[in-house]
Amino acid sequence: MRSSRALWVVFTLLFLWGAALPIVSTRTFAASEVGQASPGPSGGGHVGATPFVQVYDPSVGEAGPWYLNDHTFVQDDGGLWHLFGITHPEPSNDQDETTFAHATAPSPQGPWTKRAPALTADPAYGETHLWAPHVIKDGSTYYMFYAGGGPDAANSAISMATSTDLYTWVRHPGGPLFRDGYEARDPMVARVGTQWVMYYTATSEPGGGNHVVAYRTSTDLVHWSARSVAFTDPSSGRGAGNTESPFVVFAEGTWHLFLGPRGGYDDTDVFCAPDPFHFSADQLCGHVFSHAAEVVRAEGRWWISQAGWGRRGVWLAGLDFAAGSRQYAVEAASDPGDRVVIVSGADGRQEAFVGGPDQIWGRYQTVNNGPWSDWYPFGGPKSAVLSAARDLDGRLELFAAGEGRLDRRAQSAPNVWQDWENFGTAAHDLTVTQNADGRWELFASGSQGIYHRWQTAPGGAWAGWEPFGGPADAVIATGRDARGRIEVIAAANDTVHRRLQSAPSGGWPPAFEEFGAVPGVQHLSVNRRPDGSLDLVAGGSTGVSRRVQSGPSGTWSGWDAFGGPPNARVHLGRNADGRMEVFAARGTGTAHRWENGSGWSAWEGFGPGASGIGFGTNADGRTEIVAGTPYGPLSGRYQLAPSGNWSPWASIGGPPLA
Repeated sequence: MRSSRALWVVFTLLFLWGAALPIVSTRTFAASEVGQASPGPSGGGHVGATPFVQVYDPSVGEAGPWYLNDHTFVQDDGGLWHLFGITHPEPSNDQDETTFAHATAPSPQGPWTKRAPALTADPAYGETHLWAPHVIKDGSTYYMFYAGGGPDAANSAISMATSTDLYTWVRHPGGPLFRDGYEARDPMVARVGTQWVMYYTATSEPGGGNHVVAYRTSTDLVHWSARSVAFTDPSSGRGAGNTESPFVVFAEGTWHLFLGPRGGYDDTDVFCAPDPFHFSADQLCGHVFSHAAEVVRAEGRWWISQAGWGRRGVWLAGLDFAAGSRQYAVEAASDPGDRVVIVSGADGRQEAFVGGPDQIWGRYQTVNNGPWSDWYPFGGPKSAVLSAARDLDGRLELFAAGEGRLDRRAQSAPNVWQDWENFGTAAHDLTVTQNADGRWELFASGSQGIYHRWQTAPGGAWAGWEPFGGPADAVIATGRDARGRIEVIAAANDTVHRRLQSAPSGGWPPAFEEFGAVPGVQHLSVNRRPDGSLDLVAGGSTGVSRRVQSGPSGTWSGWDAFGGPPNARVHLGRNADGRMEVFAARGTGTAHRWENGSGWSAWEGFGPGASGIGFGTNADGRTEIVAGTPYGPLSGRYQLAPSGNWSPWASIGGPPLA
C-alpha cells in the first residue's frame, strides 16, 4: 500500500489460474487455487491492455470528489460481484485512509452500486490505517487480508478479517497474522499446490534495504511460515518502492508477476518466469498503463483495472497475455491521416508506412525495440494519406487515400498481408478509431462532408458508407472518453466541430455541434490524460490552441492559446510515465513542449521541417518518430529510454514526400 514517504499509491492484485487447472474456489476471482503444473518457458507473451474505461466513481452521493485506490474484486455464489478498496475524499492522504469501500455489480463492467463501508480502522486492534484489501474464499468463508500499519513501520501488521456474506466482517481474534518491514503491505494470497502462499511487498531488512517481494506459506490461512523472497529489485530505501502490489498469475505457459508503480504513477511492469517463487528484474515481459491494478477473468476474457489518487474511481480494460498487444496500452485516440504512419503488430514489432510519390512503401522492425528492415514497395495509391488499425486478434489494416480513391489492405493473419481492395472514393482526410467493444470505425471527409463505415463485429466485415455530417473537407481526429464513447472532432474554415457518441459502441446524436473558433485551423490531435480526461490541441494560423476536459468525461474548457509555431501539423503524445508531450511540425521546422512535473515546458526546437510525420510506440514504451519532406529521404528519431531523452535525427532512407 501507499507509504507516507512515497508519491505513489500501490496496488493489490488478485491471483487467477488458467482454465487448464482446476479452480477450487468457484465464483471467486480475487484468488483461485493453483494446482501443480510443469513450468512453462520464461518470458511467454508480452503483456498489454486495451484503453481503460471508467466503471465506478465513489464520488456518487458525496459532497465532493473521492478516490478509490488499492482494491479487490470477488464474485459471490449468487453471481454478484463485490468490490472492496481504500477510499478517501480528495486530496489524497494515505495516513488518513481508514476505510474500505464496498460496492456490488452484476459484472465487473458494472453498473456498480455503492454499499456501506466494509471495514473501518480499529485503534484498539493497533491499526493506524487500512491499506490494500485482498479477498479469497475457502469453503464457506471469505478471507480479507490487508495491511493495518502500526506505530513502528519496521513491524507493520498484516491482518485478516473473515465473513460469510461479504457484508459483515470480523477481525481475527488473535491479532495481526504477522509483522514485517519496512511498511510491509499489499498482501495477495493464492493456493499453489497443497499450500497457501501470501505475496507482499517489503524491504530486504525490516528497517529498509532493497525493495523485495516477500512470500510466506500456510496450510490454514492463520499460521504463516517465516518469509522468503520471490523478487529483489536493485533499488533500495524505505517504504514505497518498485515492488509494490505484487500479483502472480499463470497464463500462456508461464508465470507472470505484476509490480507497480514502476517509472510513473500509472505504470505496471510484468515479469515472466518458469517458477512462481523466483523472478528477476531481467525477465520483463510486459507493461500496462495501470495503477492499483486488479486482474480478473470474467465473461470469457481477462480484464485489468486501475484506480488511484485523482483517478475518480475504478477503470477497466481488456488484458492480453500473449498473442495480441505486445506493446504499451493502445491509446484511445486517433490523429488525422498523414503521409507517414507507424503501427505495432501482433508480435510487438513496429511497422512504418509512407505514402511515396509512386506508391506506398513499408519497413518493419526485425525484433522488438530493435533495428529496422530496408524499405520495400507496398503498392497502393500514389502520394497517399494513411491511417492504420490493429484488430483485437492482432491483424493490421491499412487505409490509403490518393489518386481519387480510398483503398484498404488488411492482414488475413498477423504478418500475412492480403491484396489491396477499393474501399471508397476520394477523401480529403481520414482517420480510423476503435469502439469500446473493439470494432473499428473509419471516418473520411470530402466535398460533401464526413462519411463513416464500421466493422459489424470486432475484426469482422465492414458496413457500407453512411453520411455523418460535419463540414466539407475537414481534418478529423477522435478521442474516446472515460465512459468509452468516441468524440469526433472535425475542423474547417476557422471552426471546430464536435460529435459525441450517445453510448459506448452505440449510435450518434443527430448532428455535430460547434466547438469553438481556431483561426486558420488546419490540424488536430486528441489524447487521453492519465486521469482519464481528454486533451485536444489544434494547429492554426496564430499557433497552437488547446482545450481540455475538467475530468473523466467532464466538461470541456474553452480554447486557450498554447504558443508554438503557426500553421503546424500537431500531435499530442503521452509518455510512458504519463506526461503529455505536444509536437508541432511545419515545412520550416518542428518544435515540441512537454509536461515537466510542475506544468508545461517552454517550446523548444525539435528538428527540421516535415511535410509528413508519424509517431509510434516501441514495445518497451519508447516513442519513435519518422518524418519526411518533398526533397529527400526520410529521417528518424527515438527516445533512448521510456519518457527519456532523444536520439539525434538520422537518415533512414525511403521515398521523398513529393
